[in-house]
Amino acid sequence: MRINRRKLLSATGAFGFAWALANQKALLAMAPSVTPEMFDAWISLRGGESEAAYWYSEGLIRPIQTWGEVQSRMVGIETWVTPSSLRTRTTAVSLSRKLFFLLHLDKDEIWVNPQTGLPQRPSIFAYQVREFELVGGAIQYRVESHDLRGVRQGGTGVTFTVNKLGDQTHVNYASFPRRAGPDGQLQVRSGEVYDYFDNGPGIEKTNERFQMTWVGTNLEGNIANQRGWRFDTFDEIPNSWLKETIQSHAPMWTAPPKTLAEIETLRAQIPIPLPDFG
Repeated sequence: MRINRRKLLSATGAFGFAWALANQKALLAMAPSVTPEMFDAWISLRGGESEAAYWYSEGLIRPIQTWGEVQSRMVGIETWVTPSSLRTRTTAVSLSRKLFFLLHLDKDEIWVNPQTGLPQRPSIFAYQVREFELVGGAIQYRVESHDLRGVRQGGTGVTFTVNKLGDQTHVNYASFPRRAGPDGQLQVRSGEVYDYFDNGPGIEKTNERFQMTWVGTNLEGNIANQRGWRFDTFDEIPNSWLKETIQSHAPMWTAPPKTLAEIETLRAQIPIPLPDFG
């Protein structure tokens, strides 16, 4: 009997999703309980409670099939704010925008994909709305993302662990988004692991106190990693090429959305034209 590949992939995806939900429950049972104080530490670490926070990140892309030979660099920025009007002791709604470029190894130019001969499209979001809620010692998470081509909902299966050692805080979570695969079916085709660090109030400079790491991989066989630092202003971002490119071609990405009304306006725009980065 011939096996229907589409049905097999669909069944595999359904099984994987069910496994992820079961695994999430097991992780929640193992993870230390998150207190309101730890929840507040996480939101404060992420920043943007009175003024916007600016997270700058840089890293490398490595295809597995070439034995981890570095293919390109990745640099980007995420602007972030959690308005006080959207914040309680156990809930928070954060508004953000982000833009990440793949660059050549030896020059600040957008990486050209050798398979298409075209510059690689950046990872770009007109907005992301993230909802955090502390329920029974666990952080429940939902996210709405607009990647210029459409709006999607996410957050299923994300488990947060928050650990404090003295005045330091470490937050870890992983994300395995379900997106349409080559056959059109929703599948888990990538995974990401995030670690955020508050190194303690004794450190005065924002970028030395608040830092992060990220690792991502996908079924296409790429592994990417980034290191990130939080800054107080856009002008403090240490990559001049990135700042000049965003200011010249995508000024909206110099700051996060300010209100839910702005989100509503952007949500109604599908698609949003991709800025011309030359």
